Amino acid sequence: MNVDLELYRVFYIVAKNKHMTKASEELHISQPAISQSIKKLEEQLGGTLFLRSNKGMELTEEGKMFYEYVKGALELINNAEHEFTSFKDLSKGEIKIGCSTTLTKLVLMDVLKKFHNDYPDININITNDLTSNLINDLKLGKLDFVIFNESNIKETNLNLEKIKELKQGFIYNPKIFNDNIKGFEDLNNVPLILQKRESNSRKLLNSIALENNVILNPKMEVVSGELITEFVNIGLGIGFSIIDLAKRNFEDLKEPSINKKIPNINIYLATNKSVSLTFASKMFIKYLKQ
Repeated sequence: MNVDLELYRVFYIVAKNKHMTKASEELHISQPAISQSIKKLEEQLGGTLFLRSNKGMELTEEGKMFYEYVKGALELINNAEHEFTSFKDLSKGEIKIGCSTTLTKLVLMDVLKKFHNDYPDININITNDLTSNLINDLKLGKLDFVIFNESNIKETNLNLEKIKELKQGFIYNPKIFNDNIKGFEDLNNVPLILQKRESNSRKLLNSIALENNVILNPKMEVVSGELITEFVNIGLGIGFSIIDLAKRNFEDLKEPSINKKIPNINIYLATNKSVSLTFASKMFIKYLKQ
């Protein structure tokens, strides 16, 4: 049976008010139009819903049963509409972001602060992991979007958009090391601290070094750029990191002259083409691009 939802709504209002005039005022339609709607609904159902009298509109026994079901259904629909409006108005919702710890600090932190001030009721969940793992979670629909640094990721089911550039390069503590690095071949003469081979940062650095006919042999390999800046600061070696992060943590760290040969790193936003973004995620991305 294919019954117009509006007929159910008219029935509900009439049954609730038990009077045609009151129902007409609430629905803002004429009494004859209401009578036609009730008659049409009764015809489609094949039974009588109301007993009409001078006192008003009284439900039949079948009508009383029908009213309870229609009331519950319309309340569910009304609740769903209010819930949807809450998400649309950003008074409720959730954002699931995938990002490295380093980029969380450099790209997300200021945006998170401003967005939370404007929409404090939105829950924001951030997953910090290797980009390859985050991209996999994005493809599985576990994340709304991923922010990552430049790589050779080529996924046909993902949208990739460049949102920022950051300066990257080597850093050292001038109290412990001197800038004796004139070319890439000199890098293996110093204790290098690099991220692990599977990280995007390391892959990019390795490709730059290979372009200069050098294979890098680090003394230490760590998970995060944050740790690299910490270890460089205490003099364990010369590290490769995002310069903004290094200088923010330890302003006395220096850059060797070889950094002039290292390009800026591109930061990308990845979304899943197959998954529709929530209202909250769409708004957060707008903040991210400002």
